[in-house]
This record gives sequence, C-alpha cells and structure tokens, in this order.
Amino acid sequence: MGDIQFQLIGAFIAMAIPLIFVVLMLDKGDSRRIILYFCWGLFAGVLAFNLNNAISAGQAERLTLSIAPMIEEICKAAPVLLFLNTKKYPQITRLIIFCAMASGIGFSIQETLYVFAVSPHTIGDLLTILFRSLTTALMHGMTTAAFGIGLMVTQKLKLARIPVIFGLFALCAVIHALFNLLLQTNFAAIAVIMPFVMFFAVWVYLRRERQ
Repeated sequence: MGDIQFQLIGAFIAMAIPLIFVVLMLDKGDSRRIILYFCWGLFAGVLAFNLNNAISAGQAERLTLSIAPMIEEICKAAPVLLFLNTKKYPQITRLIIFCAMASGIGFSIQETLYVFAVSPHTIGDLLTILFRSLTTALMHGMTTAAFGIGLMVTQKLKLARIPVIFGLFALCAVIHALFNLLLQTNFAAIAVIMPFVMFFAVWVYLRRERQ
C-alpha cells in the first residue's frame, strides 16, 4: 500500500467511525441519513483514487478531462440511487438533494487531503487548499446535488429510468470535466464562478420547493 493510499484510508477511518457513533445516537431521520451519505463520500474519495490509478495507467493526460470526472461522479452518486426504492421512498423529497450534496462534500474533503499530502506544506499550500475548498470542493458537492435533483424531477418517468440515470451521470461528468478544462485555460475565472452559480441555483430551487 502506497503512502497516499495509507493516508486516505487513515483519514476515512479517523472521520467516519466517530460520525457513525453520532449516527447511532440520533433518532431515525434526515440528519442520520445525511451523515451516512457524508461518510460514503469519504469512502468514495478512497475508492475513486484507486480506480483512477488503475484505469488511467499510462494515460495521465486523459485522467483529468475524461477518465476521472465519470469515475468520480459515479462513485459519489451511486448510493443516491437508493432513493429510487419506491417501497422505502414512495415520494422522493428534498432529502435526496441534501444527501447527495453531503456525499459530494465528503468526497471533496478526501481529494483536498490528497492534494495537501503531496504538497511541500508551505504557506502557499494553505492558500491552495483554501481556494480548492471554495471552488473544487463546492463543485463536487453541487454536481452530486444536481444528480439528486435530476432523480427528484424525473421520478415519474419510470419507463425511461435507465436512460435518465445514464444521462444524469453524463451531465454531471461533463460539468466536472468542463470545470477541470477551464481551470487550465485563460477562462479559469469562469471555472471559479461555476460552483457558486450552481450553489445559488440549488439554493433557489430548494427554497421554491419548500414553499
């Protein structure tokens, strides 16, 4: 096991186990599910790291723009599909959005820890992590939240469920890849703004749903 893998697994254990104790103390409800999805996101970070390394061997240039976005979006959003269980969730509610976002944020924390682990640990690296927490981390949370919104909006399209799921995964991966691409160009400012625009759009959507 490499040093980075060891650190990511250690971080997952250190954060997830204490949160599981919190879950056990909570009554069954929304808060409990949200924390469990956050824990999944922490695990998804470890899973995606290993899958990316295994699949992208010798294809480092393709990793950021084509391989990683799809793998990471699938890893983050896979358990969100549990909301399609009509016996347990006869009606998909806003909870799916909160759980999906929690998974994305948990994933982003692992990714940020990876960036910090391979950095030389200077003051500049702290600024980099601050920047990533405000942009890349938010992007991960919002793309997974968008997947949840997609399932919520299309829940009545049962006959087209499989195409819808693949379409939502593709949409999230495209947004993710576009963000990564723009960061490497002169249009990096657009990439920085993207997560905030998505956050505001989801915030507005949730407020309208509540009303």
